[in-house]
Amino acid sequence: MQFHAETSYADFVGGIRPDLSSQQLIYKACDGILVEAIKAAERVKDSGERVLLIIDEINRASLPNVLGPVFFLFESHTGERNTMLQVGTRSVPRLPDNLDVIATMNTADRSLVVVDFALRRRFAWYTIRPQSISPREGEYFDEELFHKFCDIFERYASDEELNLQPGPSYFLAEQDDEKIMKERLIYELMPLIKEYLAEGLMQKAADSFSQLFYTEAGVYLFE
Repeated sequence: MQFHAETSYADFVGGIRPDLSSQQLIYKACDGILVEAIKAAERVKDSGERVLLIIDEINRASLPNVLGPVFFLFESHTGERNTMLQVGTRSVPRLPDNLDVIATMNTADRSLVVVDFALRRRFAWYTIRPQSISPREGEYFDEELFHKFCDIFERYASDEELNLQPGPSYFLAEQDDEKIMKERLIYELMPLIKEYLAEGLMQKAADSFSQLFYTEAGVYLFE
């Protein structure tokens, strides 16, 4: 499931919604994605299978509004609870043991909602740095240019600034065409780097970026 600004508690957990199959205005209880995942995990529990729920871009939604009381279900160290939590049409004490939840977030989206510490401690956190990719047939990945950006960030970026490193999609094109990558540098990567610098970020790397854009695209970073 992908979270976005309009994602609601009803989308993720469940709620009361109009019955579109009825010719009259009738509301009925509906389950959200989380409840469907719980049901799926319960169905295969005896077989030893596991169910994976992926929440993409979790920090794009208002998490208190989307999660509500089910926030407490993500605590994995409490054991069996004596009290039940209402999750859509189900009452459960905890998430099934065979249900795994992975949530992703883009740390470069600095303007988005920050995940608070209460939710952070309910997940194990893994940082995935931008890395080279193997292009599919008919595609081209400019690995050399990608690593030049990597080198600049590794040399000059603080821990926080490392989150701003451009990902591999900037260096992926439909074909090996020097003009395409030059335009990508001028119209996509250079405005991004200029914005970072204007915000006071990556200041120590300004000269290296300037040299890179001039060498690779023949343009000046500062005019």
